[in-house]
Amino acid sequence: MTITAHGKLNGHEIEAEVINPGDWYGKTWLVEIGGCAWPTFVAVEADSVTDAIDELSGNDKYNLVVEDADLADYPEDSRYYNDGGQVLDLDNILIHGEERPGHRNEYTPWACVYTGDDLPPEGMTPLAYYRKDDNDD
Repeated sequence: MTITAHGKLNGHEIEAEVINPGDWYGKTWLVEIGGCAWPTFVAVEADSVTDAIDELSGNDKYNLVVEDADLADYPEDSRYYNDGGQVLDLDNILIHGEERPGHRNEYTPWACVYTGDDLPPEGMTPLAYYRKDDNDD
């Protein structure tokens, strides 16, 4: 089942596929993948911006991994490696959300509501989605 996040970015309504709903205590970041007339938005649950990039780099649909044949275009001193040791192309990536102090399941960096087939018509916050199956620790 597909979960979609609905929220705002700079006053604009945003819809984004959630690639890993419920995987990180509802701590949701908005990733903007640019490089075209209208960017692609993806919601990712992760503990930090770095973890969000790593999570996204492991998703086949949104491939950020640089092919071996293109590695020469990425100087060694400016490369970013994911947790698997692969070089990532982050030239057109922006991460939106606000890191705040507190326990990991007390807030979400990008305020949004999840919707999907098995969710109530009004949707639910990422925190409520995580807690719906009594996963809270």
